[in-house]
Amino acid sequence: MSTCLSQNEQFGQVVFEENEHTQETKEEILKIKSLNNNIFDSATFISPEDEEIKYRLFEPSQQQSNKTYPLVLVFHGSAGIGTDNESQLRLFQKLFASPGIQKKYPAYVLAPQFSTRSSDYLTDTTRNLLYSKSRPCLNSVFELIDSLKLNMNIDSNRIYVVGYSMGGSTVINSLSKRPGLFAAGISISGIPQFDNTQRLSEIPIWLIHGTNDIVNPIDSDKQLYAEISDNIRFWKLNGKTHDNIVTQHLLGDALPSWLFNQSKK
Repeated sequence: MSTCLSQNEQFGQVVFEENEHTQETKEEILKIKSLNNNIFDSATFISPEDEEIKYRLFEPSQQQSNKTYPLVLVFHGSAGIGTDNESQLRLFQKLFASPGIQKKYPAYVLAPQFSTRSSDYLTDTTRNLLYSKSRPCLNSVFELIDSLKLNMNIDSNRIYVVGYSMGGSTVINSLSKRPGLFAAGISISGIPQFDNTQRLSEIPIWLIHGTNDIVNPIDSDKQLYAEISDNIRFWKLNGKTHDNIVTQHLLGDALPSWLFNQSKK
């Protein structure tokens, strides 16, 4: 676990000015993406309702039998939809499984693949904003986690959820549907939901969004932050678009150091 952060460091709103990709940033992104998919085991889970979900699981090396380890659930965006059990392995899935991060923060990394959308977007007519609504396939992921907890050295107090785009939306849906399961969540370029905000306000959340995102406009995240700002960290990346969100601010151990500082204890 990282050193405890102060309340001001953990939560609040920060605006970063546009940061162009430096050569160093490009090389770091390429290095992460080029990690072999085979560092993740490949498997299929059949839920009690006979629903099938394919997934990849990274296990921390040199586990000690008397220790438990965090689990990071990473949801893919719509580009990862499919059944090949490969397309969901993208930057953020591999970031948490990368050698440098695992050395400091050994953890399981779970990367399920949805064969359809995991979240749909609708218009909240009261707020005049988009909101997300999860599909039933999300329940299969919860059942998968419950199964893994029975068979692996997973720390039930340190289960986290991270996602980008559609996956970022599914992060908020997950925290609302199974709040007792997760210690914290990071939603990147997603669309949140606005029901169960009391439940959401009790879980540490980190929202990250580009101000020039026209695919998933930032306004919905702004509204969620306004409604439950006490327990939310909100990073606005000025000038960043939906497909150009990753800067040096999001690489290295920036995300893991905050995430692994959270615990249900």
